[in-house]
Formats: sequence, structure tokens, C-alpha cells
Amino acid sequence: MRVSELRGALEDALGPTYRVEREVRPVGECRLFVAVGPPTDPELLVKVLPAELSLSVDAAVFEREVLLLGDRLGHAQLVPPRGSGRAGAFVYHARRFVEGTTLRAWLANHGEMPLRRVIEVLRDVLLALAHAHRGSIAHGDLRPENVLLTAGRVQVADTGIVDAVGRAVPSALAGGVGATLCAPAYLAPERRKNGGAGGPRDDMFAVGVLLHEMLTGEPPAVEGESLEEVRSLPPWLAELARRCLTPEPTARWPDAAAALDAVGRSGAGPM
Repeated sequence: MRVSELRGALEDALGPTYRVEREVRPVGECRLFVAVGPPTDPELLVKVLPAELSLSVDAAVFEREVLLLGDRLGHAQLVPPRGSGRAGAFVYHARRFVEGTTLRAWLANHGEMPLRRVIEVLRDVLLALAHAHRGSIAHGDLRPENVLLTAGRVQVADTGIVDAVGRAVPSALAGGVGATLCAPAYLAPERRKNGGAGGPRDDMFAVGVLLHEMLTGEPPAVEGESLEEVRSLPPWLAELARRCLTPEPTARWPDAAAALDAVGRSGAGPM
């Protein structure tokens, strides 16, 4: 489908209230559009699922799952979804458009972050994940594109969306949803190997990859140097990263709240 046709299908699906203003940089195989409504309503970021996956999604089930997520992800560090639907052959979901930049864009422009800013971003990401994990929701696709750096604090987007898609496709296809939507570098080894839904320990592996990128400007390499060899770090932060990135799931932090407690005990600032 050409861009103009997809834009038209999206505008029809979003109704008369919103118009599609522009397409922005895609995330993986998903195309992204900004939609503008009345001055009193926020702009929306509309993410369109890949064509082949869209054909397998039960749009009514996905819409129900997205609405449930929106009700459960009320937290200052989370950007909850605001609905979903079908635009022609494509399925989409939408959230509030957040002014600022993504962690991906920041790292591409600047490389490694100052240590104090790393700890601030880490703390806010863990706060977001801790809220989701307490509600038995895994992010499932934590990556720099989903970490939003705003004028205030950091926010995390697309929490739980991958699992919601997995519940909206036939069970025989659910295991392949992560392979289609997720960035392999941020998936824990067991999930890369076996597929399936994410969980808190998988999210914590992704936190470790994010932390390594913020500290070095690069994701961790299999045979690469340890963080302590690359950059001088407080011992608690090096240990937090090591425990996130360990290949053995049971040796990782069980969830974000446990890691957040370690940040608090370090004296790195109020939680």
C-alpha cells in the first residue's frame, strides 16, 4: 500500500476528529504517523503493524487488550495506549505523542551519557517497569526507541503491546510475534532461542542492554570488555548491570522493583 493510501485508511479509521499530519521514523517493521486533533486533545502517535502480521490479528481482541492495558498503566513514567483499530488491511495502535526525543536518537547524536544522567534515566525506566510488573505486565519490547526523554522525566512507551498482539493472533502464530516486532539485541537469550511471551526477567535483560548503551554508546558484545574495563563506575551500578545481563534467567533481577531497591540503597537519589 502506498503512503497516501495508508494515510487515507488511517484517517478513515481515526474518524473525523483526527487527521494524519506526517509520517515519522519507523521502529523496526512498524510505520509511525502523527495524527492531529482538536486543540484540546493531544496529538497521537499511531503505530501501524507490519502487513503480514496485521492479517493475522483479530482486531476486536487486540482492541480489548489495548483498552485493558490503558486502564492498568496509569503512572507518570508510562505512556499508556489510547486505542487501536484496523485501517484497511493494517492494524494499528495509538498513544499520546510525547514532545522530546527518544533514547535512540540521543545516543545516535551524542554517544555515551554523563553518569548522572544515566542514573536518572535508569531510575525512571525502573519506576515505569516496576509499576507494570506489579500488575503482572511485562514490557516485552524495551529498546531505546521506546524510552522517551522529555523536558521533565523519562517515560516508557509501548509497554505490554507485544503480548497484547500475541493474544490477538491464532495460538499457532503467537510464538512468532516477538520475532516480528522485537529487536533481537534486547531480548534475553532464552527468549531469542525459544520465542514466546516476555516476562519481568526478560525486561531486566533489556534494561542491562540499555544501561550498557548509555554508559558506552554501544550495546554489549558477546566477547566484549566488561563495563568496568570501559568506564569507571560505582560498584553498585556495575553489579546491577552484570546481574541484568547474566544469561541465566534465575540469576537476573526477578523484576524492576528489586533492581530499583538496589538503586535506592546506593544513595543515588530518591525513588
